[in-house]
Amino acid sequence: MEIHIYREGALPGPLNMAADEYLMEKSKEGGIHLRLYNWCCPTVTIGYSQSVKNALDLNYLKKENIPFVRRITGGKAVLHHNEITYAVASREKLFFSNPSPYHPYLLVSEALAIFLENLRLDVKLASNKYGELSRMDIACFSFPGKWEIKVNGRKLVSGAMKKKMDVFMIHGTIPINYIREKIARATKTPLEMLQKSFYSLKEVLNPVPSREELENGIIEAFREKFRGKVIEGKLEQNEFQQLIEKYSSREWNFRKP
Repeated sequence: MEIHIYREGALPGPLNMAADEYLMEKSKEGGIHLRLYNWCCPTVTIGYSQSVKNALDLNYLKKENIPFVRRITGGKAVLHHNEITYAVASREKLFFSNPSPYHPYLLVSEALAIFLENLRLDVKLASNKYGELSRMDIACFSFPGKWEIKVNGRKLVSGAMKKKMDVFMIHGTIPINYIREKIARATKTPLEMLQKSFYSLKEVLNPVPSREELENGIIEAFREKFRGKVIEGKLEQNEFQQLIEKYSSREWNFRKP
């Protein structure tokens, strides 16, 4: 199986979200498509069904010059900064071999778990659902969702999924050094909750590998998990310009759930 890798630099929110949606279309060519990227500045993403008014402190975002963009996936708000961000898309049958809607998520989490285990971290996958918390407008890192990765009892990797017929896309974050106070202010989440709910890599690794080393580790883990041939590629922005315009629009970002 071919594993197509796209290493992106630090890009604006609308372009990142457009590229992730386009990755679903690109993956119809076959194989697994893995995108690793960064953000040009601290940026909030909110879930597809979230209310901007309920999920974000817009006055704080304006004061701090922090933009936000709506994702195509569900889940809760994330303030992206100091992290490794990933997106995975595929239509390969192994991801749909189990009737559970969470099966693609499980396989991707297992690949990311290999990456973290290679860093000598003791990881576990969350198997329970958080009913009441999942209905609250709080930050994504307030609690682990099903099949998300925990280290020492706290969430370390986030993710959200979108499925269309026989193709899926999962994107998420691995925090390197998150600032909890900023997340709390931006997402109107109690700081005390965030102080107990997740770790960044800096809190569980000493020293933290470079960004290049972390990305190489993720790629190697996907190669090991899916026994694939790694092929480096590039996404051409002109192929998804309409999606960039969509994610840049007020109509999309302020849409009512």
